[in-house]
Amino acid sequence: MWRSILCCHRTTIRTIPKVGRVPVRWYAKKLKKVAQLKPVPFIIPNYISVSKLANLLNCRMESLLQDLKKLGFSNLSQGYILSREYVELILQEYDYRLPDSSKELTPDNVYDALRTPANPRFLQKRPPVVTIMGHVDHGKTTIIDYLRKSSVVAQEHGGITQHIGSFQVITPVSKKKITFLDTPGHPVFLKMRQRGANITDIIVLVVSIEDSIMPQTVEAIKHAKNSGNELIVAITKIDRISQPKQREKAIEKVTNDLISNGITVEKVGGDVQVIPISAKTGENMDLLEEAIILLADVMDIKAENSLKTMAEGWILESRVSKSVGNVATVLVKKGVLQKGKILVCGNTYGKVKNIRNEAGDQLSKAFPSDAVEVLGWKQLPVAGDQVIEAKNEATAKKFVSKRLALLEIEKEGLTVEKLNEQRAIEASKKEQESEGENEDIDEDKEPSGPKNICFIVKADVSGSAEAIVESIAHLGNDEVKCKVVSSSVGIPNENDLKLAQITNATILCFNLNGLPNDVINNKLGVDIKQYNVVYKLIEGVTEILTDNLTPIFEKKQIATVDIREIFEFQLKKKMIKIAGCRVTNGKLNRNSVVQIQRGPTKEIIYDGPLSSLKQGKEDVMEITKGNECGITFDRNFEGYQVGDKIMVYEEVKVPRYL
Repeated sequence: MWRSILCCHRTTIRTIPKVGRVPVRWYAKKLKKVAQLKPVPFIIPNYISVSKLANLLNCRMESLLQDLKKLGFSNLSQGYILSREYVELILQEYDYRLPDSSKELTPDNVYDALRTPANPRFLQKRPPVVTIMGHVDHGKTTIIDYLRKSSVVAQEHGGITQHIGSFQVITPVSKKKITFLDTPGHPVFLKMRQRGANITDIIVLVVSIEDSIMPQTVEAIKHAKNSGNELIVAITKIDRISQPKQREKAIEKVTNDLISNGITVEKVGGDVQVIPISAKTGENMDLLEEAIILLADVMDIKAENSLKTMAEGWILESRVSKSVGNVATVLVKKGVLQKGKILVCGNTYGKVKNIRNEAGDQLSKAFPSDAVEVLGWKQLPVAGDQVIEAKNEATAKKFVSKRLALLEIEKEGLTVEKLNEQRAIEASKKEQESEGENEDIDEDKEPSGPKNICFIVKADVSGSAEAIVESIAHLGNDEVKCKVVSSSVGIPNENDLKLAQITNATILCFNLNGLPNDVINNKLGVDIKQYNVVYKLIEGVTEILTDNLTPIFEKKQIATVDIREIFEFQLKKKMIKIAGCRVTNGKLNRNSVVQIQRGPTKEIIYDGPLSSLKQGKEDVMEITKGNECGITFDRNFEGYQVGDKIMVYEEVKVPRYL
């Protein structure tokens, strides 16, 4: 009892020993100390300056600053802004009793209050959720294609699956349901593969018998281990090796490579099944199917399957449809999802207007492990966010508002940090000025750094937009840097065009076929580029960044001319000097840029264009090798001498790369 009362004070918790080691009088003494703590006389703000906190605490600001320095703060001033966490630390030192913060809300846990406690009575077996992972073109989609008997491969661009595909199939042999997630294999879809591994029950790692372990295979193994999911390895494309001995040898090599990468296969006494298959011919596909069902039975996968349980799930994908508006693919993990339910997800909510399966059929309900399209969102949900059912729309609005407010506080925190840093820099400058140490400081000098090249990403689904941003955000070097100012789903709208005009951004459209002409040929002159293949988009961004690098030119010599004699003649009461020259190499053009070099050191005494080029009394455009000519130079330069050499050059742009 005494211990539970005393634990209300944070600083006391660390000093209380276990019950039975000290007399009760010791606890009474501690309780008296806790009772003497003063209540906080004001509502603790999220952010407050040192001067305002001193006023609220009714203490001298100098004393507060000294106490803060003792606590480890530096670069303090009366305008320094403290966060709530720091304010609470100060209040503890000043013997104030803090309110209970064990239930402090964050954007990540704000929706926890909507969850219903687990009820074992409603637990029922559910189909396993299986993720197909592996390297590019190792046959992941072909496996799905075989199981659901549809042509997915023919619809893909560039040989990669562009989105997370979710399909529920009834296996041909055991007649049981399996929900498959087909995660993309291209490296730019890293986050999507991570998401697939973290919301699944079983991972099927696809490894080609021809290529064995590849970079994305290693990455998939890492995600599989981190997720803690059960693993099955499928060695694909065995139909390409017809000889039994060669096939057995190739399978042995892949198995050994798996072992060397930390996969405990059954061969070495582990529990990871390795199944050679050919999704093209169907060889051993029944073994893979039965392996998944058997592993699921051993795992005893269950979920609450009841209308009394608040439904929960994950957003696999989201997109904007012209006909029905915001659409999100939801993987149901708990409860029963049905029409009319109110769902909360991320920064939005919605009333379920319609539920459709992968075939487009309308459903009245969706059960655990079902992957369905849900219509009725107020705003487009973000792929990867969790979905939780709310009792009514008012509750949903309330919780979304709470989350937005918490996100705003986090955003303010970043602003406060920057503001404190800026004030510290300004204070340091003032101190240097007072000491006379700022003579060499150029205050008007702009901070150096790479030039931001702005882009706006528009994609068909949020997963693609996220992956594209992830893949191009790091592109650049010390001179130029890729900056994504906005990324969203759907055809570029008026706001996108205005933002692109303001930020001088290029709009990158991915998988958005059939853009309207008024968007492509927009009046604002915004550059819009369209892509269907990720590789091409990355190449396009790299090319734009390269074009914005500071050009470097090198001088290429194209001709040499000797000054052999100097002529003078009078023109309008002014003596004009003409250099009598002979072209010894190359070709001299009227528009040429030249350097006059003198002596063995080749000192440059003139660098610039010609003023005139004559042969005899005639103006000419060019003089070839071996011919003589008369030359005058720009800016009336006449400081040349007999014996000087003229080097004719052109500036050639040097190709640059990131």
